[in-house]
Amino acid sequence: MKKGFLYLMMLMLMMVTVACGLNKKGDDEKSALQEIKENGVINVGIEGAYPPFNFYNNSNELEGFDVDITNEIAKRMDIKVNFIATPWDSIIGGLLSKKYEIIISSMAITEERKQKVDFTEPYYRTGAQLFAPANTDMKDAKTDLKGKKIGVVTGTTFTKEVERLGGEPVLYKSDLLSFQDLANGRIDGAITDKAVGGNIIVENDYDAVAVGDILYDEVAGITVNKGETELVKEIDHHIKEMVKDGTYGDISKKWFGTSIYE
Repeated sequence: MKKGFLYLMMLMLMMVTVACGLNKKGDDEKSALQEIKENGVINVGIEGAYPPFNFYNNSNELEGFDVDITNEIAKRMDIKVNFIATPWDSIIGGLLSKKYEIIISSMAITEERKQKVDFTEPYYRTGAQLFAPANTDMKDAKTDLKGKKIGVVTGTTFTKEVERLGGEPVLYKSDLLSFQDLANGRIDGAITDKAVGGNIIVENDYDAVAVGDILYDEVAGITVNKGETELVKEIDHHIKEMVKDGTYGDISKKWFGTSIYE
């Protein structure tokens, strides 16, 4: 009995010691904001294939609305930016594995994504739009998608919308690829952000048009790992200040001719 009692006490003591050690490690762990300020750099996941929000120009330089917004936030935080181009279908995985501290890549805020990551307040508002060849027989995306092959980027909210409307989603790595197939007659249409699709059509001189009204509104947020509340507060503060002092409006008008904040 005594041996059994002593063994039990020793086991309980070991468990308390381990628990204390784990708690101590958690207390000492630095937040993402602390790491960023100490290192003087913020690592940013970005797709780099979503013009005019983020893309590589003819000189292989990353530019776009998301890039300008990121650089302005970093300027106000007095830090440098390290962009890490990442395919869309693995961009959240990169954040979860801490390859970067934030994602600024026009990510729509959804309840499903909020199960895995946290978001800042919306930094712009937009809408999902169907695009099709100029000679399409489709007039209304909400009623005419049945049996149609519709290009969407893997991992976007557009896939479920196509399925809901009776269409057949065809998955692509980027909107540029889906619009190439659209232009070549391999698919009947493509759904993406209204501004993005319009930009692709103009830049590539595709004979395509927007069909009907937008399917639904979306709000985009800057994405961080769960629990990084101080980083979220810091970014939200700078975005609000940019809106207030007109800097946000200047960046938005540069790319869209108007403000897309609201």
